[in-house]
Amino acid sequence: MQLICVGDVAISEGDMGDPELKSPSELIGNNEKFVIFNWELAAGDRINPSPRSSGSRYLSNPRAIEHLRSWAPGFTTLATNHILDAGEDGLANTLASLRQTGFQTLGAGMTRDEVNQTLFWETDGGVLAIINWVFPETHPDWMCIPGPNCWPGMDQAEETIIHLKQEADWVLAIVHWSDELFPYPRPEDRETAKALAKAGLDVLVGHHPHVVRGMEEIGNCLVFYSLGNYYFSDYKDAQNKWLLKWAPRSREGLGLKFTFKKGSIPEYELLSFWQTLGKVIDDPKRLAAKRTINNSRPLKLYSGDDYIKWYISKRRIFNQVGLRWHHGVRRLGLWGYLSTVVERV
Repeated sequence: MQLICVGDVAISEGDMGDPELKSPSELIGNNEKFVIFNWELAAGDRINPSPRSSGSRYLSNPRAIEHLRSWAPGFTTLATNHILDAGEDGLANTLASLRQTGFQTLGAGMTRDEVNQTLFWETDGGVLAIINWVFPETHPDWMCIPGPNCWPGMDQAEETIIHLKQEADWVLAIVHWSDELFPYPRPEDRETAKALAKAGLDVLVGHHPHVVRGMEEIGNCLVFYSLGNYYFSDYKDAQNKWLLKWAPRSREGLGLKFTFKKGSIPEYELLSFWQTLGKVIDDPKRLAAKRTINNSRPLKLYSGDDYIKWYISKRRIFNQVGLRWHHGVRRLGLWGYLSTVVERV
């Protein structure tokens, strides 16, 4: 069994200029492998008038899923903070469009049973159980039905994993969690990963930070804290001002090629993708893989209170310098960044 896992995919309501979204399998020279990806936005015609607790609402073009036809058959996770941005009708349309295109979906639904369902991938090589949660810090529409599959708390999550290990050879959890843009996991993310690993989880994959983070092995569990974006549209408002424009670091996309062999722990290979000019390419510079390796070093060096101290110090420097450079100047250019500073003043 081989599965390719990639990060966030979001095609904006105005981004239908034929983005060239080849399947990650095709980009690495083998279009026979199954792909699982995070579909970030609801595909709908009208924005949900109910405000989110934090952040804006965004729509995907109702026909955007057509661009992923060559990816099917495959799997799609939907437990995100934006999946109700087009309301209940938008979620229903998203589910129907993905399924008609050839994808099995999980992480969101129209009924409680559909929201909470686990996806089982059964082959001659074994059974993989896949679960998908969105965490409260991402500010989703919390516990809504219809809606996303919200994090149930540690006790219930551990019970779920223990139960699934009795039915499947491996359990993969894909989580929409944590904060954005900072390239290292929060201390509480590592504690969550440690508890899930102890419960028997085999692989944990994170989305939402929009940058590549590091990974670590906790016992027999592989933990990848964030894959970054695979393809995520830039957004402008009616006045042609940027609502969302991604920095170079958010154009690096990590891919994971998993191999599952019965009786063995999962094996993985790091893949690197790059988003450029309306398409995604197999990155010859392997920036995402290199970023993963580099960002993993502190996770090997520090744990517990030592990691908390290191994290606080690193975060302070990032807030003062790194955020302005990587996601300010590098994102908008010097004059573009200075113009935003002037507007805020």
